[in-house]
Amino acid sequence: MSQVFTETLGYLASLCIPLAFLPQTIKLIKTKNTAGLSLIAYITYQIGGIMFLVFGILEGDIPMITCQAITATLTFIIIFIIVSNYFKKIPTNSYDQLKEKIKDE
Repeated sequence: MSQVFTETLGYLASLCIPLAFLPQTIKLIKTKNTAGLSLIAYITYQIGGIMFLVFGILEGDIPMITCQAITATLTFIIIFIIVSNYFKKIPTNSYDQLKEKIKDE
């Protein structure tokens, strides 16, 4: 297979994975609603992503570096919002909001 095709495939793949995180990240930034999101899952993904980023840097693999750098940034934003909501005690779903409303009455 040609080197150009292989590199093009690598760069396209390195954009698809971060693009999958983009809608979730934008939604979280707008709504701050983290109901149903697993902090442990995102932290685990972040650790793996950082390891792949270091691997990509050591190997000089530009598509992998690009993919993991963008994904790590988006994942960090998601983790930050989840943790912020936890410490601010923001209700994460309508059930929590209903409990708060009843408690206030």
